[in-house]
Amino acid sequence: MKAINSKVFITFLLSITLISSSSFAGRYIQDSDLWKHVVTVDRLAWQEREGIKKVNKPVDEQNFVRRIYLDVTGKIPTYDQMLSYLKSKDINKRGKLIDELLASSGYVSNFSNFWLDLLRNPYGDPEDHNHKEFTRYIERVLFENKTVDKFVFEMMTADGTVQENQAIGFYMRDEATGPMDTLNATVRAFLGTRIGCAQCHNHRFDKWTQKEFYESAAHMTGIAYKSTYGNGEAEVMGTHRKAFMKDKRMTGKLSAYSNNLYNPSRAKVTFNANEKLKYPDNYAYQNAKPNEEVQERIVFSYGDEEASVEGKDKREVFANWLTSKENPMFARILANRLWKRLMGVAIMEPVDDWKDTTTVQNPHLFTAIGDIFSGVNYDLKAFFSVILNSEAYQMAVDIKNEFKTEDYKLQGSILKRMSSAQLSDSLLTLQHGNLDTHAKLDAQYFEFEDKLNKLANDYSKEIVPLARAHMKQYARDTEEIEPKMLDVMFTYLEKLRELEDYYEVALNGYINKSGKKSMAVVKKPGMKNMKEEMMMEPQGSSTYNAKGKMVMRANYASGDFMKVFGSTDRSSPDTNVDMGATMKQILKMINSPECHNVVKKDSFLMKEMWKKEKVTEKISYLYYAIYGRAPTKKDVGIAARFFEKSDKPDRWAKYTLALINSPEFYFIK
Repeated sequence: MKAINSKVFITFLLSITLISSSSFAGRYIQDSDLWKHVVTVDRLAWQEREGIKKVNKPVDEQNFVRRIYLDVTGKIPTYDQMLSYLKSKDINKRGKLIDELLASSGYVSNFSNFWLDLLRNPYGDPEDHNHKEFTRYIERVLFENKTVDKFVFEMMTADGTVQENQAIGFYMRDEATGPMDTLNATVRAFLGTRIGCAQCHNHRFDKWTQKEFYESAAHMTGIAYKSTYGNGEAEVMGTHRKAFMKDKRMTGKLSAYSNNLYNPSRAKVTFNANEKLKYPDNYAYQNAKPNEEVQERIVFSYGDEEASVEGKDKREVFANWLTSKENPMFARILANRLWKRLMGVAIMEPVDDWKDTTTVQNPHLFTAIGDIFSGVNYDLKAFFSVILNSEAYQMAVDIKNEFKTEDYKLQGSILKRMSSAQLSDSLLTLQHGNLDTHAKLDAQYFEFEDKLNKLANDYSKEIVPLARAHMKQYARDTEEIEPKMLDVMFTYLEKLRELEDYYEVALNGYINKSGKKSMAVVKKPGMKNMKEEMMMEPQGSSTYNAKGKMVMRANYASGDFMKVFGSTDRSSPDTNVDMGATMKQILKMINSPECHNVVKKDSFLMKEMWKKEKVTEKISYLYYAIYGRAPTKKDVGIAARFFEKSDKPDRWAKYTLALINSPEFYFIK
């Protein structure tokens, strides 16, 4: 190895000595392990930079704060968050901020986007299944910091109803196409290889054969997608819900969660381990016969011998092998994906097209980050702690951004544009303030929802047989009302209210944490009577803020704004959208409600700005809130001239809109 730049090396060793004396990282990983792994990452990064004349300096504090908030929480810091950090004299404040952000609700919301993209969770919902319930499952996984091997195994072996097991969303995604698509996407997501072409014929550009595809897919054969009740029963229950709302016994208001009880998801997944897959009737190769039963086999072997793994059924066999430390590609492929999420460029590109002939630009680093991820037992926060504390991550940006993806030497961080999700949530932050205060992401909510799901499951078991009997007697188009069904509805209404009263759940779905009961009514626009219509969309980050306005975080949003700025369509396991600037994006920023809501007089940003007395104080506030930095003398001079004739609210709105529409806002340094 060539000599490492002595100045860089000494600086790094000094920083390690200072930082390792603290215990701020102990929450997710022991200090000794953390810095051992950090040194490994940076040592291999240095090796890669041998011969590079220019190596960037460490990123300055202002850009570090803005960068890490965007990378970890998916949104810019608020003015108070930025100033709080910059004013801190703590020598370990970078490490402490990393810990703080990994523990935040913003981390959960942001990285749920990563997993929902990877797992192809659709934005739209079929008739009998709400995919937002799977979003809620992923949020809980991240909130509890469940290790990746455990929750991947949990998803791959899931069955039951949504109320019993929200992880079935992993399979419900492919209800229309079947488990072969699930297998194909699973291999691409977690092994980084594309075996799907071999479903129809031997792969033309890789080693996979059609026989191997079927041997792999056989592990998931036996999955069945069902409904807990049919459309006829759903219509009967809908008719009775209307009667229930008009019944003289109905008093009071219904909370945002009532729809979870009275209109639960009908999705159900079952698995028959004895069901066999057969080769297609047009199978044309000599190694098997058409319509012959397929014997499942682990075909992905990275050693000298084929894998032999125990399990109760064939799904467990495959899931156990996939997530095992004996399968190094699981850790390497996921670590590479997560590396790209933070660094902007993966060590192996593309991240999902591994072949035996693939050339990795830094194979030692590629192997090392996989070993680190495996070494921390697939703990996401521990792994992120390593990467975020590394010199590799904390280097300044090369503004010119002159590099080739296939030959990137880590001489500095790359200049990144905000993703559509980061841009959307950053605009919401300017409009509403700290979004984490509005998220239903703590233990109380999940505990309450567990009990609510059990209640909904019990309700279905009682009401569905009655609806089925009613349908047999009267047929599905009748308006006849069965008193027994209404009695059941009112019985469970009482149970729901007892549950909500215990957790002090307000009508808008928020748990009151002040110690005082609060049941303030929050109505949707156009809703005349809460008794006439049950509130929808109570789950997760799709929530109301303190004023009752909808705050739709990016992990729940799928509108035109997200599409214009580049969101995945979730048809395949893509976790990054590389989309250049377009004229449509410029027009969208200038004209979109998402942008104009920020400069309305009642927005958080503008109200806080107007608390400042002097023009220079207002300008300083806007620069810190929007760009994460103090304005320069030139910035202040330009602004002062702009407000010489008038400093009325509409002029401040135009000025603020101009700041938001500049490249500095949506680039990450």
